Amino acid sequence: MTRNDTPAALNATQYAKVKQLFADAIQLSVPKRLEFVERHCQGDDAVRQEVLSLLQHHLAETVLEPVAKRSTTQLSKTQVIKTDESPKPAIVVAPPTQPDSFLIKSDVWEDNCQVLRRRLLVIAGVMACFIALSMIRLMTYHFASVGYGARIFTLCIILGSGWRLKSNNRLSLRELRTIELLVMASMGVLLVAIYARLLLDAAHREVASAAISVDNWNHFAWALMILVYGIFMPNTWQRATAVLLPVVAIPSITTRLCEWVDPELTTLLAADDFGQPIPLVLIAALIAIYAAHLIHGARLSAFHARRLAQYKILRLIGEGGMGQVFEAEHLLLKRACAIKLIQPERAVDDRALARFQQEVRALAKLTHPHTIEVYDYGQTKDGVFFFAMELLPGRNLAELVKESGPMPAERAVHFVTQVCEALVEAHGAGLIHRDIKPANIFASQRGGMFDFTKLLDFGVVRQINREGEDAAVASRVAGTPDYMSPEQIMMPDSVDQRSDLYSLGVVLYFLLTNRTPFETESSLDVLLAHANQIPTRPSVYRTTIPADVEAIVMRCLEKAPSDRFQTAAELRDHLMNCDCAGKWTAEDAARWWETSVPPT
Repeated sequence: MTRNDTPAALNATQYAKVKQLFADAIQLSVPKRLEFVERHCQGDDAVRQEVLSLLQHHLAETVLEPVAKRSTTQLSKTQVIKTDESPKPAIVVAPPTQPDSFLIKSDVWEDNCQVLRRRLLVIAGVMACFIALSMIRLMTYHFASVGYGARIFTLCIILGSGWRLKSNNRLSLRELRTIELLVMASMGVLLVAIYARLLLDAAHREVASAAISVDNWNHFAWALMILVYGIFMPNTWQRATAVLLPVVAIPSITTRLCEWVDPELTTLLAADDFGQPIPLVLIAALIAIYAAHLIHGARLSAFHARRLAQYKILRLIGEGGMGQVFEAEHLLLKRACAIKLIQPERAVDDRALARFQQEVRALAKLTHPHTIEVYDYGQTKDGVFFFAMELLPGRNLAELVKESGPMPAERAVHFVTQVCEALVEAHGAGLIHRDIKPANIFASQRGGMFDFTKLLDFGVVRQINREGEDAAVASRVAGTPDYMSPEQIMMPDSVDQRSDLYSLGVVLYFLLTNRTPFETESSLDVLLAHANQIPTRPSVYRTTIPADVEAIVMRCLEKAPSDRFQTAAELRDHLMNCDCAGKWTAEDAARWWETSVPPT
């Protein structure tokens, strides 16, 4: 099936089946997908074609194969997963693919439902106010019975429609279109009733000026309603044409019917020497149709701007030097995720883009539950690099300390131990993080467990002993000054896994004291202090810090890498042997989050 093939329209049951089969199929290897789809779609060719179309679109948009699901069970020990698999190739720009019409239409109209509901609420409110004001004005009119009953009837319909719209924000598109028809048709019937009565009244009194004035006002009122409908209601130009062109004839039909009832009206209207060379309502309809076309096109463009491959962008949740992070949603699976992207113009040179690709490839190799999970990555035809990762509820450790102050030793040890477990796998795969800091460590909720640690942002990751690495890249200073090891500053081309352990020691220092070891006025002074000065013991700032925890911190902060812990596993084991290790329980974490931090 090609991307241009159009399957038969799917009903709600078929759509649900397509969604489930697609979600199941993408978990299988590519060769097994066709057999799976054929086996489960026997007798339903429309579903089979749609699932195959979505799978083809998925292959065109992603370069990641499905991986085994991770367990979020907390592990006291970590198995190092080593692999001989070579790193994934760099991101390649695939040929532009036509977006799947089934996905786009369903999502555009889902968005249209909310727009239509809001617009109908506004129109219903404005019309109700106009009718109410006209009823007050009508009380002083010498023909008090003109349209009074019709006004009350229309007002009740509009108020009832407004109440329905206000009380339910999950109305289907069909229900909303029904309310739209009810509101606009009731207003149209009211206009016909009022102006027919006024025309016949003018004919009865044989006042030509009154008849001409009423007829002109009749055309003006319908032109105004046509413009309001065309501009406010979300429509394609085809639908706007189908709705509005028949409406153009209504004021003329109203006049002809009144002339049939009272032939004297024809003579009175013939006295209009000016007339309308081009009917006002026709001009209004043409303007409204063109406006509907422009507005629909602009909204569709805005929708596409909020889409990235198979994802709908919802809101900006973060921004940094490497790019922006958005909350997003998979168009079909409706799975929430975080998307990190970098625009081509954000990169001053190719190295920034290489760093971005490097982060994705590094993350894609890691499967530990304490490392953030990558779902997908690629590059759009506009040159925007992106990757989708799990969306984490919670706070990073920098935010936690800023909001609540220094942590108890048992909680700080809990977080750092879990980071060590993630680093065991990363270091075992030959990857050095090089930017470990509280802002890159996230305290999340996973599987009903609070304070479940996630290590983020491998944007400056480096592979150990990578052959062919550019000398300028290898020797570039990368990281955050407050958390950089001496060798990162003095000899950046010689850093190894022990550099990450130094940074992790600074993180533990910060969690315990709410300050870093060296706090000076300039970043240069901080770098020089890390390279040359002995840090003040954390117990100087907080006397309740246990001695065994402080000893671990100070060993991590040794200037010479050989004097530190040599592996993340060794640091983890020493942390687990502290007297306070394991004393921060799941109940403690749940209680803290429920009482200390407002929900995000």
